[in-house]
Amino acid sequence: MMDSLSRTGPRLARGVTACQRCRRRKQKCDLRHPNCSNCESAHVPCLTYHSGKRTEIPRDYISDLEAQVESLTRENRELRARSHLSPVNGEVYQSLEPSSPAIRELSNTPADGPTTSDGNQNHLQDLVKSVRNVVVEPSRQPRFLGASSGITLAKMVMASIRTGALPSSPLFSTQQSHDHSSSTSTAASMSAAESSLPPRHAANRLVEAYFQYRTPHLPIVERSQVEDALDSAYRSMNNHQPLDRVVEMDIFTSYMIFAISLCNVPNPAGGTGRVMQSEGCFRSAIGFVEKVVTYSKSDLETLRAVLLLAQFVSMCPWQGSLWHLSGIALRLCIDMGLHWENEGQSLNTDPALLYERRRLWYSAYHFDRVLSITLGRPFGITDDSIRVPLPNPWAASRRPLMQGTNDFDIHHQQAHNHLFSMAKLESEIKHVQHSQTCTLKIAYPKPNFAVWVKDIQPRLQEWYSTIPNPSRAHPSSIFSNQAYWDTIYNNSILLLYRPSSSVQYHSTEELSICYEAACKLIASTKTLQREGKLDVLWKSVHHLFIAGLTVIYALWQSKEVRDQNPAGTSVSTLQSCASTLSAMSETFHGAAGCRDVFDTLSSVTVDWLVTNDAEDIRQTRLAFDKQVEDLLQQLQPARGGMSTNENSTNDMSTMLSTDNFAFGEMLSYAAQWPDFPDANFNDMGLDLVTEAGFNSGSYTLL
Repeated sequence: MMDSLSRTGPRLARGVTACQRCRRRKQKCDLRHPNCSNCESAHVPCLTYHSGKRTEIPRDYISDLEAQVESLTRENRELRARSHLSPVNGEVYQSLEPSSPAIRELSNTPADGPTTSDGNQNHLQDLVKSVRNVVVEPSRQPRFLGASSGITLAKMVMASIRTGALPSSPLFSTQQSHDHSSSTSTAASMSAAESSLPPRHAANRLVEAYFQYRTPHLPIVERSQVEDALDSAYRSMNNHQPLDRVVEMDIFTSYMIFAISLCNVPNPAGGTGRVMQSEGCFRSAIGFVEKVVTYSKSDLETLRAVLLLAQFVSMCPWQGSLWHLSGIALRLCIDMGLHWENEGQSLNTDPALLYERRRLWYSAYHFDRVLSITLGRPFGITDDSIRVPLPNPWAASRRPLMQGTNDFDIHHQQAHNHLFSMAKLESEIKHVQHSQTCTLKIAYPKPNFAVWVKDIQPRLQEWYSTIPNPSRAHPSSIFSNQAYWDTIYNNSILLLYRPSSSVQYHSTEELSICYEAACKLIASTKTLQREGKLDVLWKSVHHLFIAGLTVIYALWQSKEVRDQNPAGTSVSTLQSCASTLSAMSETFHGAAGCRDVFDTLSSVTVDWLVTNDAEDIRQTRLAFDKQVEDLLQQLQPARGGMSTNENSTNDMSTMLSTDNFAFGEMLSYAAQWPDFPDANFNDMGLDLVTEAGFNSGSYTLL
């Protein structure tokens, strides 16, 4: 290129014959160099007039642009080659059989302790820093948030993911790695390398495992979409073709399906999931997030990518913030108008597109409702603002209607619709309960609670009686297990009847219903845990812990409950709850604190049930009240926003209240932003033995 410039001189704008200075002075201008000798001797820039821009520009304007384009093109090729040539994982997918040595080495056994990064900064601080940086440096990328914020959707998605020890990305090139506290696979998280695509036969088995719905995966992608993505990804990788935007999306989808499937494939070493392989696939997928989110062909593709990330993070909460990913997904749905469907759209939209829009909407809706109801937070969108029919189950099958077949996809969509219906019912329960504590307003009158309870009861019973026939589900499907449906139903009964801080009196009938539902929930959860069919562990821990506390509360508060149920049955139920929490804590560290608290309260309760001496009973009761009082004091919020009754400070119903924000934070913090590096689970107020306090001040982002 330099030889070309030396022979012909720099490329000048059209019509340029002399610089402005030489033209004004009527001097001869040397066009062979960017700066003519006259301007160089005068130490002034050599400028020419551009008629199109109507301004003076450097004479070598076009040459500079060409040099910059060539430099950026070369840098782009280097970055693409560096990011897409993934290293081969040391534990390749030789086989999915338990006999494979590569598979046998993987285990869910937790590490001895968390590995702290050199940066020693938490994820929340990095998010604030990254948002501050992008605000002062506006981006020209598409899909940015707001008209002039400069915050792209890709940056927000990446900020919601644990990027410590992940492949370097231009979005977070200076971001430091983070402490992986509270993870069940801390050491594996820090050491898992990017994974290459497994052999095709192994990939097909992983896809089959995904669509068998061993655990209740939401209908985010269809089988045909995944199969097409696999064909494209393997064809591109095997032929070493340049990666365009469509292929990048296909590779991302393939890796995410592998990562989610490997969370549920049984581990020969015990338990469910192959942590290092799953996280290796996740890390490989993260390398494509920026392109997938920024340059996807449609908003539905972008939404599907965000929901796949949310699905994986829901099962591995130490990898990111499910709260923020689900919020981004819900915002995308509302921007596209997926939350409201009129008759014209239903009639004029292609059935396949309509089916996909409804599936994606209800997947985002379900994530929002699970988080809001479990954590006691406001909904991302109210049910009054939603009008979307449930997806048509028969649209899941591409076979002719008259062809007889055992189509599991149809049954799975029916099962998912049933889950979405329960999400609506639980959403209504929480809304009505919350309205009882709100100030009365003309625009938002309080519903008649007693009349409403009589109305919701038969609808819950109808939901339970119309559960899709489990025998029609795939034998490996979670939907073929009656214990799964029993868990969902009994949890909704607890949500409706369990004690609340807004109600001072609880009837014997209500306590009996709570006791029975809690015992059934404990039994069904134990069954699912034993069979390795619990996917969202933090949610299961929360529900199980609440059920155990409800049993303890009912036994202490109601003599009728104690008389109706033998002491041996109650003791057995408490021991089942404690053993299940203990088993969960082996693969999920977030359950350890709940286990310790429940062991302390249940042991006192068991002693009280089997004690006959009056003085011992009195001492046991005093000890129990003191422990509950200490725990409730730790739950007092450090900031406003949670309404509690002054007279219920020592009432265990405060802990069971559905609107107790601090308690929801304490139990489900693993689904939220990670704690500060020097914090641990005992700092969350769950260790009564060490009398550690509930440090709610560490949560600064709501």
